[in-house]
Amino acid sequence: MFSRIVRVGAIVAALAVAGWLLAQSQPPSKQYVVLLKRGAKWVAGKPAGDQALGNHGRYLQEQMTKGALQLAGPFLDDSGGLTLYNARDEAEVRAIAEHDPGVVDGILAVESIRPFHLAFDAASGKSPFSAAK
Repeated sequence: MFSRIVRVGAIVAALAVAGWLLAQSQPPSKQYVVLLKRGAKWVAGKPAGDQALGNHGRYLQEQMTKGALQLAGPFLDDSGGLTLYNARDEAEVRAIAEHDPGVVDGILAVESIRPFHLAFDAASGKSPFSAAK
């Protein structure tokens, strides 16, 4: 029984070390803001909610499930929207944004991609000014 416990403990320790090594070998994730604008196939006079963006929404849900999408939403003036992605580099986030069905279908277009650092986060309480006491 004792040898079985030792073997299980060794396996758990090996898995923990393997996970740590894998995490060290992958570059850290960065954040990028992607601004979307109306594309060439945006139907004039129709608000965002009436555009054919169902596949775009499902794609964003998929990216969120994968951990790539942090947040997203439309601008209230229907001029486009904002997405915040987690990615290794700009090339990765550009590939994600350009494969978005809303972009592929021409209803939306990528306006810009900017690296971003989340300094303040009301949801988690993260702040460079909250010091541990």
